[in-house]
Amino acid sequence: MASRIVRTSITLPKDLVRELDKFVESTRSDRSKIIHQAIRNFLSTPYKEDDIVAGSLMIVYDHDEHGLEEELTDVQHRFISLIVSNLHIHLDQHKCMLTIFVRGDFKNIQNMMNRITGKRGILMVKESLVKIQEIC
Repeated sequence: MASRIVRTSITLPKDLVRELDKFVESTRSDRSKIIHQAIRNFLSTPYKEDDIVAGSLMIVYDHDEHGLEEELTDVQHRFISLIVSNLHIHLDQHKCMLTIFVRGDFKNIQNMMNRITGKRGILMVKESLVKIQEIC
């Protein structure tokens, strides 16, 4: 029976190895497991327009910006087929965070993000998306 594990060698700068070893020690894991997970995380990053993805869009915005919440709601209605759920939290008296959980084509999710990013009062938009094989 063929082994499912392939042994490989990589070359890394000393300072990176030191940081890796600190991380490994703090997690009580080992280098191979940490590098394995890092590669999986890297490979799950969407980059093609037709990738099917799932994840979240985190939007921090100025609550006092007139009409912005209505605009955000309108964008969500326009892209309703991508949205699984959303969560709104108050960060302070003037700032809110809206997290929109999405699933669909990477290109369509990027289009939705682009509609949000340029709006007046948006302070930050950050995505956290991973490729999935198929929509459940």
